Amino acid sequence: METHSGNFIKLTEEYLHFCIARKNLDYKTIKSYSIDLKQYSDFISDFSLTWNDKKSIEKFIEFMHSKFKPKSIKRKIASLKAFFHYLEIEEIIKVNPFHKIQIKYKEPFILPKTIPL
Repeated sequence: METHSGNFIKLTEEYLHFCIARKNLDYKTIKSYSIDLKQYSDFISDFSLTWNDKKSIEKFIEFMHSKFKPKSIKRKIASLKAFFHYLEIEEIIKVNPFHKIQIKYKEPFILPKTIPL
């Protein structure tokens, strides 16, 4: 495992370029991915964690639960999952840490607002 370094930032830049050039993703999606990956980068840097470690990802998910709403958390996890999937497909990492993480939580069910008669 490798500690947080410029390598992680370089890999995120390559991934975002891949998303633009090969996946043809919308600008807003790229911007969201960029923000999400930067938040993860800042988190692992602040706590001197290994960026491609299952425990680091689990700690980040726990941290997000204290800061964000469930829909935001789901999107941020999806962004990270997609990034790690890319790293695995490109053979940059041997094992995707998300293969060993169970993520299931209930989103609060919000009833639609009714129009008064």
